[in-house]
Amino acid sequence: MKKTVLISICVFMLTTIYVCFAAEGNPENGKKLFSDPKLAGSQNDTACIKCHPGKDAFQSISINSDLNKIINMCITKPLAGNALENDSQDMKDLKTYILSQSK
Repeated sequence: MKKTVLISICVFMLTTIYVCFAAEGNPENGKKLFSDPKLAGSQNDTACIKCHPGKDAFQSISINSDLNKIINMCITKPLAGNALENDSQDMKDLKTYILSQSK
């Protein structure tokens, strides 16, 4: 009985750790996406970095901003691309990169 409880606790903890880390984005991949002129099917060969160069571009961004909405507005309007799903890895990576630059 004790062994089963111990195994159950270990499985629960490992699952929780996996979910927590999977929820975070990769800032290095976010940086690549930020400079990618083909991000989300962009039709005009423009990358995020063209309009938002340097760290100063991120000073007004906060963790409370509706960053998904802001990112998708930029992707669909100036970049003429397709909106990213809010829970997609690309969205998580872009958000993590942008928030890391706003500090």
